Amino acid sequence: MGIGFSAKSFKCLEDLRDNCNREWYHAHKAEIAEHCLDPFAFLLTCVTQELSDHSVRLSGGKGTMFRLNRDVRFAKDKSPYNHHVSGTLTRSGNKNEQGGLVYLRLDPSGGRMGAGYWGLTAKRMGPIRDLILAEPERFKTMVADLAAHGLEFSREDSLINMPRGYSEHAEHELAWAIRMKHFIIHRPMKRNDWKGDMIVQMVVDFAKVTTPVLEFGLVSVDRPKV
Repeated sequence: MGIGFSAKSFKCLEDLRDNCNREWYHAHKAEIAEHCLDPFAFLLTCVTQELSDHSVRLSGGKGTMFRLNRDVRFAKDKSPYNHHVSGTLTRSGNKNEQGGLVYLRLDPSGGRMGAGYWGLTAKRMGPIRDLILAEPERFKTMVADLAAHGLEFSREDSLINMPRGYSEHAEHELAWAIRMKHFIIHRPMKRNDWKGDMIVQMVVDFAKVTTPVLEFGLVSVDRPKV
């Protein structure tokens, strides 16, 4: 059984984007499920199986997908639905996990993959910053290995100045990393990436290549309490 993404999948999301209202959505809900939601859930399940013996066990499926319905109570954009499909692979198999994860998004332009830790508070980012300073060679090796696969840490929202408590490291060669507010890798995806069963291997490979990022956070952000 193939994954099932096709040109129709992107047409559904384009039409949802252009007709983002309750009437249109409910008239096409089954079509969106058939061409977008169901193949996405199946993809997450297939990747889970392929990663079953990996060093960092990640799992996902229908239960780790995010809803198309948007919470617009405090949003400027009052569109009732997302026009993308997204979900996660996590160690707990729970989409609400606050730790490291792999994220997938299918949207009209193609989408993206991500891996790591997003939106950490200063308190939770602190242990990662401390580990970067304590083990700089390990961090630099990880950066080099990611670069060899065309990947790099996202510097989105990075601080202009050093965070509180780290000003003495302003001239450190890894100061750019200390200023990061997220500890995450992004990879954009094209429409053709989703077509055919090779998408499973693409996600599996991405998860394996970015495993050191998850492990780096695992021994800092998610270090078990003793």
